[in-house]
Amino acid sequence: MVKRAIFIFILILLPTITLAQEDTLSAERLAQWNINYASYLIDVGKYLEALDAYNTAYEVTAYRQTKLKALLYKANLLATFLDAEEEALNIYEKIIKEYPEGEEIALYRKGLLLFETRRFKDAVMTLELYLKKYPQGRFRFQTEVLLEKAKKAIAPPIPKIKRPEVRVLIHRKTKEVKIRGKNLSINNHPFLKNEIICYLKNGKIHIKNTNFFSKSININAETPLEVIVKGKRKKLRGRIFIKIKENNLMVLNIVDIESYLLSVVPSESWPSWPLETLKAQAVAARTYALYQVLHRKNWDYDLVDYEGDQAYGGVDRETDRTTQAVRETEGLVLVEKGRPILAMYTANSGGYTASAKSIFKLYKSYLIAHPDPPSLKGKMAYWEKEFKVDQVENALRRIGLKIKGLKDIVPVEKGPSGRIIKIKIIADKGNGIFRTRTTLRRALKLPEILFSIKKFGNTFVFEGHGWGHGVGYSQWGAAELGKKGKSFKEILVFYYPNTLLKKLW
Repeated sequence: MVKRAIFIFILILLPTITLAQEDTLSAERLAQWNINYASYLIDVGKYLEALDAYNTAYEVTAYRQTKLKALLYKANLLATFLDAEEEALNIYEKIIKEYPEGEEIALYRKGLLLFETRRFKDAVMTLELYLKKYPQGRFRFQTEVLLEKAKKAIAPPIPKIKRPEVRVLIHRKTKEVKIRGKNLSINNHPFLKNEIICYLKNGKIHIKNTNFFSKSININAETPLEVIVKGKRKKLRGRIFIKIKENNLMVLNIVDIESYLLSVVPSESWPSWPLETLKAQAVAARTYALYQVLHRKNWDYDLVDYEGDQAYGGVDRETDRTTQAVRETEGLVLVEKGRPILAMYTANSGGYTASAKSIFKLYKSYLIAHPDPPSLKGKMAYWEKEFKVDQVENALRRIGLKIKGLKDIVPVEKGPSGRIIKIKIIADKGNGIFRTRTTLRRALKLPEILFSIKKFGNTFVFEGHGWGHGVGYSQWGAAELGKKGKSFKEILVFYYPNTLLKKLW
């Protein structure tokens, strides 16, 4: 009788165990997806969004190895691309204390980061500790070299910022590209025709109807160059550089930063906006581009040519007014503590800018929440979306969250701007607390996370404000400030407080 009772108890318990295991696996799929997606976000310059993805992975997974991976990737992102060395060091300390399996790599990276930030005494202590604990470790040779340099206080000189050329990725992977222009030259040698057709052949770049083969080529012309790939055309200033990457052709536009901005400003703004607004956009775009140049020295490119970084439509997008805005702000860059800032901007803040700390868990003195009434007068300030319960369930399922019997979605954490940072999903299956941006917003393709949630019967209604991430400069808000007679300097101070405007060239 006792055995039968135990057997019945186990049968009752099994579905619960299975559901718990399914929820754990569902959360792990979401975590792994976010870790992988973060790599793409970094590729296109969306560093804060990548940070959000790593935060999501760390929070939702139940597996130590995944948590460790998320922490290591997050620390590298903070140190390499976000000028947040202290935050990265704190993560390495956390790993050393709580994740013995990750101590070796965390110790080495901590020592390397201390060395790179010129904290030589601390670097020596950390590197010596590494060699003591891991005399035959994976990084012992690199550690020995760093230790010797740290003891002599030898570090790379701080580079002076000069007017740069930017490397804009036009096509990541293609098999053929056409280049047109007047008086073309290849690797500084004149080319008699006005069109070059390049394709990959036998592991080298071949120019059609010639004997030219090379691993990479530079193409110049007296006029802007027209680049044609798969029927898509773009006319560009500067030169075109083509190299082989992963058995494909990678096409880059190498162009002076000021010439680059001649296309970016009209691609990111309405040329009819007030001139002072266009000048503010020019400074923000220049600062953003320079930031990427300084943080991607070991990459093949500095920027992509679409909104992942900044829209770059080419010569055909240029206008007289936007060109004037670029010319009149030449060399002006926003800095904090001597460094160019990460000049984030969004289409419309929805009336209240977002805090990078509350949304992405990274404090930047110039990316803080504050009221932005002008944005409410601009376009994209208000929106409303409706979804049936099954539509929400299906959308969440597509991103890896298996939700069944969805009953409600409740805000559980809000930032100072009113944005919903985390939501709680209440359902028969798949209950949990999740970061809004990386789950609900992504699944339903909501414009922003500054919204309210209402449920009427079988329908969820999202009433929202703003368009984008809400951090930093609001483009439609800046347009309204320009209409009110504000100067470009006043607009920039409003959206990027605690920064200085500096002429670097």
